[in-house]
Amino acid sequence: MFMLNDNPVEYDFGGSRARLLVSGNHTDDAYCMLEMFSPAGRATPMHRHENEEETLLMLEGELDAIVDGTRHRLLAGSTVVLPRGSRHQLINSGAQTARYLVICTPAGFDRFVDACADAQSGQVVPHDPTDADKARMREAASRSASRFIRRPRRLEDARHFLVSQKNHSRGRPIIKRHR
Repeated sequence: MFMLNDNPVEYDFGGSRARLLVSGNHTDDAYCMLEMFSPAGRATPMHRHENEEETLLMLEGELDAIVDGTRHRLLAGSTVVLPRGSRHQLINSGAQTARYLVICTPAGFDRFVDACADAQSGQVVPHDPTDADKARMREAASRSASRFIRRPRRLEDARHFLVSQKNHSRGRPIIKRHR
């Protein structure tokens, strides 16, 4: 199937810019692809996808990816494959915006983004996520296969949390750095 998308939909995704390059509607839900822009100092919540494998290809900048309790440094050219069910968080602790592609198989993450973000008529200006943004994401997650993971407050809960993180994933992340 041929598809040309020369006018991708732009979203204000919790204060970050997201561009929908290929939706599940274009691929019979085989996959979706988004271009993400993570401002300096921004982090996703710890989460997992119950239905999708997630592949990230770093285009610019750098991110720390915490995957099932282990921190990995992603630089431009790095690729990471996050198995379905793996607990992960992406953190931009650098000084510049990180830009990366997200490819999810099967599609579904594109519908999550659409459910919790508004399409924009122009380029999104980064801003801190509002309480309304966060509430909308939690509501969209409750209706999708994305799950936010709360951090434990007590030390004994933290130990259990880390052990369960290591035992939960169906596979290990695959990280490659391309030069």
